[in-house]
Amino acid sequence: MKPNTAYERRLSLWETNYGRDCGWHIERNGAVIAKLTDSRYEDIWESYRMEVTTDDPILRDRLHTKEFWAQAEAEGVRWRNLQFDELAEFAFPGLSPFPEPERLIMRGLYLPTDPLRLYDKIMLAIRRWQRNHATNKKMHGSCGTRDS
Repeated sequence: MKPNTAYERRLSLWETNYGRDCGWHIERNGAVIAKLTDSRYEDIWESYRMEVTTDDPILRDRLHTKEFWAQAEAEGVRWRNLQFDELAEFAFPGLSPFPEPERLIMRGLYLPTDPLRLYDKIMLAIRRWQRNHATNKKMHGSCGTRDS
């Protein structure tokens, strides 16, 4: 779901760790070939669980090689955010791209926005409170609970 305004977009970006928590499609020459989810901070990098989605058996195998990721730009690889449907312009995989099986390590895989100001922090706190309040209301019914 795309936000309706530029400010809602910024709030959503901050709430999702600059889009990292939303996940990404890996596109090659415009076709989706894999999906990245489960963002995890790894020193100065982020790693993601990689789910290969291409039907091409040769490409499926190549996606698990260091050599493919060493030339990702030449392969026409792009990173599209699942929630915001925007490309990360400066993302690149690590030279040792697999810290563990099925996890791809990345740098620069985020969507940039303005730095947080005090007002923004207040707005984020209000949104978090509203979400928590709505969740609690659903759990306890619209009338709440009453002790007798």
